[in-house]
Formats: sequence, structure tokens, C-alpha cells
Amino acid sequence: MVSRLPGVRQPVIIKKQFLCLKEKHNEVKGGIFLKSNIKKVLCALLAGAMMLGAFAGCNNAPASGGGNSDIPALREEPLDVVNDFKGEENTMNVSVSVMTGFTQSDSTIEKELEEKYNINIELKVLPGWNDGQQQIRNLMSATDTMPNIIWWWSMDSDYAMWKEAGFLVDVSDYMNRYTNMRDYYNKMDPMTLFYATEADGAIYRIPGDVAEPSCECLWIRQDWLDALNLKAPTTVEELGEVMAAFTEQDPDGNGENDTYGMNCDGEDFRSFWPWIQGYDYTHYDRFTVDNEGKVWYGPAHPNTQKWLAECADLYAKGYIDPSIITNTDRDQEMAKGGFGVTYSWCAYNNPDSQTMISFYANNPDAEWVPIDMVAGENGNPQEDPATSAAWAYFAITQTCSDPERLYAIWDDMNSLDNYIHRRWGTEGEHYTMEDGVYTPIVGAQSQENNEQNIGLYLFDNLFNRKDEGNIANTADTKALFDKSGENSRDRYAQLVEWQDPNFAQSWKDNGTNIGDAAKKYMWSVIGGQADISDEGWNAYIESLNGYGLEEVLADAQEVYDGLEAAKEEYVSNNTNNCNGDAE
Repeated sequence: MVSRLPGVRQPVIIKKQFLCLKEKHNEVKGGIFLKSNIKKVLCALLAGAMMLGAFAGCNNAPASGGGNSDIPALREEPLDVVNDFKGEENTMNVSVSVMTGFTQSDSTIEKELEEKYNINIELKVLPGWNDGQQQIRNLMSATDTMPNIIWWWSMDSDYAMWKEAGFLVDVSDYMNRYTNMRDYYNKMDPMTLFYATEADGAIYRIPGDVAEPSCECLWIRQDWLDALNLKAPTTVEELGEVMAAFTEQDPDGNGENDTYGMNCDGEDFRSFWPWIQGYDYTHYDRFTVDNEGKVWYGPAHPNTQKWLAECADLYAKGYIDPSIITNTDRDQEMAKGGFGVTYSWCAYNNPDSQTMISFYANNPDAEWVPIDMVAGENGNPQEDPATSAAWAYFAITQTCSDPERLYAIWDDMNSLDNYIHRRWGTEGEHYTMEDGVYTPIVGAQSQENNEQNIGLYLFDNLFNRKDEGNIANTADTKALFDKSGENSRDRYAQLVEWQDPNFAQSWKDNGTNIGDAAKKYMWSVIGGQADISDEGWNAYIESLNGYGLEEVLADAQEVYDGLEAAKEEYVSNNTNNCNGDAE
């Protein structure tokens, strides 16, 4: 069944120590594993936090003090979640918060999971990106609304509160026993689980989705280049010239002044990555570190003033669709057309990309192509690197009386074969595979999936695979992801990743105000309402210092130095003491 939150519209889409690390061809750069070189890693790095939903006999008694200790002890023997719980008396009720992917109730996939694991699933459907976080807070505000599995993104302060209040279950023991999800992350990048683990080794949050090392690239309309007899740009300056031509020279040939050089996701500074990456040590919201080991707040680095000025100039000249400063969706804007440059997903290259399917339905003679990142002032073109840590997490909450069973179910559900079936359906019925090429019969994001209530993409972002389980990636798309990842490592080495997002009290107290002030100023600069001259920039920095940025940076430097030492010790301990696979 599915629960709709009142007044909400329906959306349309690691206390254990680290064990042995068995590895091949590891390379460490600045204390950080390079994802492309990891073959087999971390026999037992414990992973993330809570999970699925509420089973039958859920415990509504609140716990307190750093995670829920009032949970059943680990069973003597591992569970067989398919065969150990037969019979109506063993049926579990499982409530799960979901937002992305498939959200209709009683789908074919949902019923298959219910029958296989003897559970009843209740989907607590969140609204879209604008209101989803507030609804997550509402769900977690009382035991009668708290789902057995809660999913969230970018809610670091909320997570810290839930953990301290005892709302979340430590799943580290379960993760060592049921290992599909753990082994996947250790294979792809063991640092993912490092960042999900508390200082004492507990795991309250399970990584839900971790991007490829980099998952975006620069796209351009090849048909517009051809129409205007232009070549693909190789520098930031040439990119601006192409954007001007796309805006002013009627590239679609319809005689109307209706085209723009660039557009992307509204209110998202990733849109301006081609200009950002041209200057070192700057970022739109993350902390950075320079080659002397000094920590900066990216939006306050002097180089931020430079790329902001360039982007503001392009916007003022009309080369960027003005909708970029409003809350627009890149997929929808892409499908509509009307612009010729964007920085967006490598997955657009797949034949099942609904965004491109929609675009080509309206523009059959058009052609979007990925191109190499353009060179900026630093002369080192780099793609936007993703974090090793997850961008979204999920957790098992205190309302579940048998979290081991729940975790074991979720882990089994995400084994390679089971994942492929839940995500893509049945071969021959929902897709075909010929010579390793996936062709959808019913696409996971298609109208047919909804109309037939199949349930493809159910539990999207509550653990996603980017390995061979992602059968939709063609060979060309995989090569595009690999290239983007390889071309982002220099920039990744300039970024700081915190194990604890609230790494210092000063940041916990002031981070929201600092971040909000930075975003407000930067967007105002782009839109032409704020001063980007030296005088205006200095006033902006003073305003951030007024919110405590200087104290934050002092604390950040101390925490960063300690974190780097901890990572080096971790790498050393787990590469020098390997005695075989963990049990």
C-alpha cells in the first residue's frame, strides 16, 4: 500500500573495528583512494545506517542517547530471509519513505517482494525536492508516523539529532553478517563506508546512492554547430563565443529570436562548472584545500570572484537562459530544447534516457553530443568530481522490532541478480540483452511502467548499483563515465570530505547562515543584483566573517589535519595486515 502525505502532490518519479583489506593495484593520492584503481578492497569495512520500514510488532518505545540500544541481540546464526519466516504469523509490516523512482502502490514488483520475503510493504511517498525534507522531518517527529526505513538527503543536522535521540539503529553487526551491500561499496570505493561510519565504529546511516567518480560532462548541440559552421569549443573563451552565436545567429533556422547559448538545472551552481573548474581551489559550496594544505571555504576563495564575474557577464549579455536563476528542472528544460550548451549527466548518452527520448520526439533532426571539458585559466580541464560519501542515505528506525531481519531482507534484495530484476524487470518481457546491449521493452521511466503498475525502479536511491548491475549503460556510456571520472581526480584532490558533516561546533552553529549568505550573494551576482567588484566582494567576505567564517575555518583546519592522519592510519592498517577474507 502507499501513504500519501496530507496536502502533498504525487511526485512523478559503517562498533566494530576495520577488518582486513585485500587489494590489488591500490593507488593513494593525498590519502584518498583512486576509484579507478581499486580492484578488490576492504574485506569488512562496516557500512552505513538505517533501512527499510516497519515490520509487524514494531516497537514504539522511544530510546535516547546516541542510537537505539533497545534492539534484539544479533542471532546466533545468519537468517535465511526467504525460507525462515513462512506462515501468516511471521508476516512483517514494512513502511518505507520513498521519493524518487516508482511510487505507486501494489505494483507487480512490490507484490513479488512481499511474497518472497513474507512482508507487507507500505510506501510513505514524499513530495518533490522542494518540500521533501520538511515532510521527512514531519515523519520523524513522532513514533506513529516514523517509518521503519527513513530516506533522506543533505540533512546533516537532522541526522545528528535523530542519532542522538536514539531514533536510528546501529547496523554495523548486520553489515558484517549480510554482505551484499558492504561488498559492493568496498569494491567500488571503500572510503564510502569510511565516511558513513561513526568515530566508535557504529553505522546508523546506509549509503543509498553514491555517484560515479564523476557523472557529468559538457554537452553541446552538434546540429547547431554545423548550422553555423562552428567547431566545438576547447577553451572557456571559445565556449563563450559559441554561446553568443547560439543566442544571436538563429541556429535552429526558424527566423525567431528564441534560442540561448546555455541552460541547465535552475538554482544549481553545477550549471557553471565549465567556468568554476578553470580556477583552482574554488567551489560553489564545499570546503577546499590548496597545495600548501590550507583549508578554504570554496565560495569565499578569491578565485570564486573570478568565475562569478565571468558567468554574470554571460548572463547579462543574454547568452544564458534567464530561467537558470529560478527553480527549474534540467531534465524538463533539456527536453524542451531552446539552448545549445549544458553541463549535465553522462547517462543522457543511454538509449533509455527519458530526457533525450522526450527531446528527440520534438526535435528529431537535432543532435546533442558530449565534448571534452574546456580549458580555463589554470590550463587543466577537469570534470566536477563526486564525493566518496553518499549524497543520499537511508536508515532503520526505532519503530522496527526486528532490524536484523529487515536489514537481511534489504541486503538480499540488493544482490546483483535481485537488484537487476527489481530495477529493470524480467529479460524478454521488460528488456532484451543482445551482445551485452540492454534494450528496454518497457522502460523504467516510461509511461507504460506507470500505466501497467509494473514497479520498475522501486526503491530508487535506497541502494543503487553502478557496477554491472547498471545494465542500462552502453559501452559508449560506460566509457564516458570512465573518462569523466579519470578527468576529475586532480580536482577531487582539492576538495575536503568530512567524515562528520557537522565537523565542528562552530560549523554546526553557523554553517547554515554562512551557506545561505553565500548562495544568496552568488545568485544575486549572476542575476545582476549584487556587486562583484572588489568593493562588493570584500563586503561579501566581511558578511561571512560576521556569521563566524573565520572561526569555522580555524576549526576546519584542525579537523582536516586530524582527518587526513586518520585516513592515512586507516589505509596503512588495512593494507599491511591482510590475512585473507573476512568472515
